[in-house]
Amino acid sequence: MQYIAIKKEEKDGKEFYVVNAIPLKNKNKSVVQKIPHPLGSDILRYETIEDAKDAIVRAGFSYVLPDGRKGTKPTPKATKTSTGYDYSQLVLEAIMDKVESSNSSVAAAAILALAEFPTEQTFDILFDKIGEDNDLIRKNAISGICRYGNILQDKIINSLKSTNWVTRNSALACILNLTEIGNCDLEKFIIPLSETTNDSNTIVQTNALTTLGKVYQTYQKNKRI
Repeated sequence: MQYIAIKKEEKDGKEFYVVNAIPLKNKNKSVVQKIPHPLGSDILRYETIEDAKDAIVRAGFSYVLPDGRKGTKPTPKATKTSTGYDYSQLVLEAIMDKVESSNSSVAAAAILALAEFPTEQTFDILFDKIGEDNDLIRKNAISGICRYGNILQDKIINSLKSTNWVTRNSALACILNLTEIGNCDLEKFIIPLSETTNDSNTIVQTNALTTLGKVYQTYQKNKRI
C-alpha cells in the first residue's frame, strides 16, 4: 500500500493542504490535469484536509495526515440480504476507484465496466470521459452511453454544445451509433445536427454533415415502414 503525505502550509494568514502530484499530458504533451502520486514532483493544493484526503483516495492511494496518522478509504462490504449477498456497492466502488487511474488501459477498462451500472452518477462520468484525448477511454465511454441511448438522448444533444470539440465530436459518434442500432428517436437529432453543421471546428462540421445525412436517411426509411 502506497501513502501520500498531506502537508499543512500557511500563506497570507490562510491555511491550505499540499500533496505530491504528477501531471497527466495529452498526445500534444500539454498538461490536462494533475493527480496525487507518491512519487510526484509537482504539487496540488487543497483548501480543506477533507478535499486532500478525497483526492488521494480517488487516485488509488492512502494518505498520511500532517500529525502522522495514516488513513485510507474503508473497504466496501457486501450487504447481506434475505436471499444472499448484495455485492453491487462493493463492485461499483472497486470500479470507481480506477476510473481516474494514471494508467490509461486501467482507466479504459474501468470505464467499460462502469457501463454495467446505469445510474445518474455513472452516466455523468461517461459523458465526462467522451471528451478524453485517450482514444480507448473515449471509445469505451461512447460505447457505454450507446447502451442506454433511449434514455440519454437529451444528454447527448446537450453534449453537442460542449466547449470541448472532442466532446462534441464524440456526441456525433454516439448519434451515428444509435442510428445504426435503432435505439433512439431519430427525429430529435435532426435540428441539433443541422445546427452543428456550422460548428467552429471543421472536424466536427464534417462529421455533423455525415451524421445528419445518415440520420435523415434512416428517419425517412423508418417512416415508410
